[in-house]
Amino acid sequence: MWKVLAELDFRHFNETGAPVTFVRYKTNEEGPVPRAFHDEITVKEDVVLPDDMRDALRTSKEEYEVDNEKKPRFQITFHALRQPDLSIFTPRQQRIMKEVAEIYRPVSAKTASRASHGQGMPWTLTMNRKGIGEYIEYLDLVNEKSKFTKEEAAEKMREMLAFQHNYPH
Repeated sequence: MWKVLAELDFRHFNETGAPVTFVRYKTNEEGPVPRAFHDEITVKEDVVLPDDMRDALRTSKEEYEVDNEKKPRFQITFHALRQPDLSIFTPRQQRIMKEVAEIYRPVSAKTASRASHGQGMPWTLTMNRKGIGEYIEYLDLVNEKSKFTKEEAAEKMREMLAFQHNYPH
């Protein structure tokens, strides 16, 4: 789930200069983690969904082993209990969500983890520059292929955050 959420935000940022969720991700051994959200719903190795999510999701926990590690790891899978209301998303956001879903639907967590660790990926860039447990900065994703500058992306993000602050849902 974390990889799908991060992929949505990073792809949208690369196209527009702003993420969809404005969630802040940190580097973890397995990939990008939305730290505050993770901490909100995780108690030790278990997921405890808040009341406002229980009618929409359920979770299952599966143990898996990583090569050359004695301690098993756990994969939490999220299962939708109802159809999501996608009307709150723009057509571009919906398109990116569909693309990301198609990429990650058929793969295991281990394969998804490898995908988030590829050369030039946000997790890899941050790990190489700062190490584990550090925030992945959206502005660090701006490069020579971007259609905007860091300054333009920073301004867009400031404007969107100000709008969210002034007009909360």
